[in-house]
Amino acid sequence: MAKIYLIISLLMLSMNLTAQDMERKNLYYGNRAFENEEYDEAIEYYQEALNNAPLSFKPAYNMANAYFRKSDFQKAAVMYGSIIDLAPTAFDRALVYHNLGNSYFMNQKLDDAIDAYKSALKLNPKDEDTRYNLAYALEMKKQQQQEQNENQNQNQDENQNQNENQNENQNEDGNENQNENQNQNEDNQDSQNNEGDKSNQDKNDQRQGKMPKISKEQAKRMLDAALKSEKETRGKMEKHKVVGTGESKKKDW
Repeated sequence: MAKIYLIISLLMLSMNLTAQDMERKNLYYGNRAFENEEYDEAIEYYQEALNNAPLSFKPAYNMANAYFRKSDFQKAAVMYGSIIDLAPTAFDRALVYHNLGNSYFMNQKLDDAIDAYKSALKLNPKDEDTRYNLAYALEMKKQQQQEQNENQNQNQDENQNQNENQNENQNEDGNENQNENQNQNEDNQDSQNNEGDKSNQDKNDQRQGKMPKISKEQAKRMLDAALKSEKETRGKMEKHKVVGTGESKKKDW
């Protein structure tokens, strides 16, 4: 009986080692594909790594980065949101929240982006990149609110002017004069509406309470900056590590 338990234990250990080897192998090839900007291929390798280690943080985090680089911000946000609890350290959780905020930001979900950046700063208050992104998102939110207020006030003014014109027309004597004035006011109103529509369209094209469209190249630079900052921070952490803690010195991204 003891021999049977020993054999089973050895088999389980062998299977576990094989799964870990496959995870590391696929993570390695996934990272190479990512560096070569072959993001679909990278995602496939990261998925294979997760098949062997479903709760592994590194391939899941890197897969989310690959989706972000592809400008698939919806999938990136879902992926980042699903691995927050898998992050092994507070620093890693801050990185996830930071990139989650970026994904929401690029998807024009300002409220969600602001919440994510705030969560990142709670975990890593010294992260200037997150602080800057939060400030920018808050400014965009402020512009949205101002634009909404301006549009609301403009609509109220237009409705008030229209009511005043209607009252003036009704007080005119004579059916002929009333009809002429009414036609004239209608022409003026149409002209004002056309000008107002054009003005509103110009404003909406510029802001419209929405965020400006961001190109794939801008998204690439955004993630590049986040990854560079992450590497630099991890490098500083490695220099100050205590010898003998058993922590890996390998830099992850």
